[in-house]
Amino acid sequence: MYTYFLILVLAAHLICGSTADTVEIIPASAEHSRSFRNMDNRYGAKNAIDNNWRTKSMIEYNAEDWLGGSWVTVSLGGVYCVENVEIWHYMQLPTYMSTFTCTQEEKLCHSCAGYCAKKATVQVSVYTEGTDPEGDDGSSSGCKRGDTVKFQNSRGALLTFVELKFFARVEE
Repeated sequence: MYTYFLILVLAAHLICGSTADTVEIIPASAEHSRSFRNMDNRYGAKNAIDNNWRTKSMIEYNAEDWLGGSWVTVSLGGVYCVENVEIWHYMQLPTYMSTFTCTQEEKLCHSCAGYCAKKATVQVSVYTEGTDPEGDDGSSSGCKRGDTVKFQNSRGALLTFVELKFFARVEE
């Protein structure tokens, strides 16, 4: 039984991707274009950051602004040097996880591994509230500095997230 527990702890650590140089950010809040069928309690943006694997967030475009597509913005509660953003699309199955790497050189977090390589319709950007998400200069330390992360699908398609995870570089 004890061996089984150690294996689970090791697997959780490997799945989360935390290292001594990065920490997981606990987000403060989330907003969206519109929840699926206007069912905020069941599919609201808050479900994507509640750390509950039984809930999910389903976001569709607002009919009044269909050109804006489907979007979710997450407030991190402070300015961080964001290195990685994980999107868990379906339960806790790593097969359905997308990892976006955020660097200073790119305006969007383009480098993607996992599920997004098959279905890359989501754009992820990190920026400081009050600035242009696509025009933020980022930081000089190779990560993307900001207090807000935006997920957008400009095609207007439905966005579905079970959980969103954020990892920042530890700064001394």
